Amino acid sequence: MMEVKISIIVPVYNTERLLPRCINSILSQSFRDFELILVNDGSTDKSGEICDCFSKRDRRIIVIHKENGGSSTARNTGLVVAKGDYIGFVDSDDYINKYMYEILYKNATNYFSDIVICSYEDIYDDQYCTSYKFEDNKEVQHFNNIDALKQMYMSKTKYITYVVPWNKLYKRNLFGGIKYEVGNMYDDETVAHKLLYNSHKITFINSNLYYYVQRKGSQMNSPFHIKKLDKVYALKNREIYFRKMKVAELHQKALKHYMEMFFWNYFLARSKLKNIETELIKLKRTFDESLIHLLRHRGLSLKQKLMCVLFCLSPPLYEFMRDIKSK
Repeated sequence: MMEVKISIIVPVYNTERLLPRCINSILSQSFRDFELILVNDGSTDKSGEICDCFSKRDRRIIVIHKENGGSSTARNTGLVVAKGDYIGFVDSDDYINKYMYEILYKNATNYFSDIVICSYEDIYDDQYCTSYKFEDNKEVQHFNNIDALKQMYMSKTKYITYVVPWNKLYKRNLFGGIKYEVGNMYDDETVAHKLLYNSHKITFINSNLYYYVQRKGSQMNSPFHIKKLDKVYALKNREIYFRKMKVAELHQKALKHYMEMFFWNYFLARSKLKNIETELIKLKRTFDESLIHLLRHRGLSLKQKLMCVLFCLSPPLYEFMRDIKSK
């Protein structure tokens, strides 16, 4: 059995147009000691054939064909067969800088880091980006697990940077007992905090080595639908996780974030979707359970706490009072 330093896992689903660019950017890496695990998640286009074609050209490629189950099942499947000391993920519609894994691996081994993170660049579908140049003198920061988790709550960009799986290199043993939540559209939200919390040292490199392609029709850029409520459930579970871990400051941040996303998504769902009363009742139960903790929250005003109580008593009355306040 060939030993490899890095296992790169790519969940593949109906991205035949962009998939070759993604695979080529990985095969062109300056770092060569890796295996590439392409998990074809029941694609209905030619993505599966493209994977098989590439595997005939490069012995580092492993192709797995499975029934469609979402990116969570594809990532979990890849993790089961991965043999590398470190794990990386790339989305099949994105691509990466030629030196990305060389830089991440060098920092992981030099600094004995459990996770190494790089920044990313938003690239639009029709945009070209030179992927073989980078600035080597970029800032490098090191965090313990708690300080890395605090970074998530500093800005929207930092939140994405620390939550998504694809701009990172992980020690494989971090995934012992941790799996992506099957069926959750925001599966990265279900594990990011656990992986960071279980790490002793996290290194961040402020260099855009990952190219995040923004395309119409992608799952994240689709119109609001009921599965987008999955994020609220994921954030609720994160709030519970930090509560159980007894990390007060992180619990406060996670609880407030959950509250904000709950209200936004609850009323967006009510206005945009039909026949979802059962789902809204289920969603509200998660908020009712959080009420006592929201009332104890040191960062919420008395008015915010009273509005939380009002919502638990009567969502329509809460909405009425909120509208009066906004006017």
